[in-house]
Amino acid sequence: MPDQQTRLLTASLKAFTENGYLETSVQDIVTIARTSKTTFYKYYKNKDALLIHLFQLVATALIETVEVTLKSYPPTSERTYQGIKTYIDTCFRYRDIAKLLMVDTVGLCPELESRRLDVYDHFARIFQRELSCSPDQTESIAREKWVLSHAMVGAVNQIVIQSVMLKNLPPTELLAGVLEKMLSKILRDESPK
Repeated sequence: MPDQQTRLLTASLKAFTENGYLETSVQDIVTIARTSKTTFYKYYKNKDALLIHLFQLVATALIETVEVTLKSYPPTSERTYQGIKTYIDTCFRYRDIAKLLMVDTVGLCPELESRRLDVYDHFARIFQRELSCSPDQTESIAREKWVLSHAMVGAVNQIVIQSVMLKNLPPTELLAGVLEKMLSKILRDESPK
C-alpha cells in the first residue's frame, strides 16, 4: 500500500475515533495526514469508500488473529473458548476502533452493511467448522449448525457492543467463558427443539 494511502487511513482512524465519523470531513483527514484532497480522491471516491476500506482491513486482521489462535489448539471446547476470547480481547484492546466500526457507523451506507454481513458470515463459517469438529455433536445439531453458528456470532458481537459502551470493560475470561458454556450446553442437549 502506498505511503500516502497509509497516512490517509491512519489519519481517518484518528479523526473518526476522536471526533466521530459524521463530524469528520475529508478536509480534517487530509489535514491530519498532511496531504491534499487531490491525493485523497486519488485513492477514495468519498469518505464512505475510505471507511469501507478501513473496515475491510480491520476485519481481515481480526479474522486472521482468531484463525491463528484456533490453529494453536486441538478441536475442543478450550479451542472455542480461546477463539471467542481472542475476538473479545482484540475488540477490547482496540476499543475505540471496535466502537467506531460496530456501533457508530452501523446503517450509514449500504455497501458497508453488505461488507459487515460478509464478515459476520465468515465468522459464522468459523463457528460451523468448530461445530463440525465437536465430539458432542448430535445429528440434530449437525442439521442446525447454520442457525447455531449465526446465533453465536450475534451473541458474541452483542456482548462486545454492549461492553465497549461501558465505562469499565468486563473481564474477557468471564465473557468468553459464558459464551462458550452457552454453546457447549446446546451441544450437550440431546433433544434440541
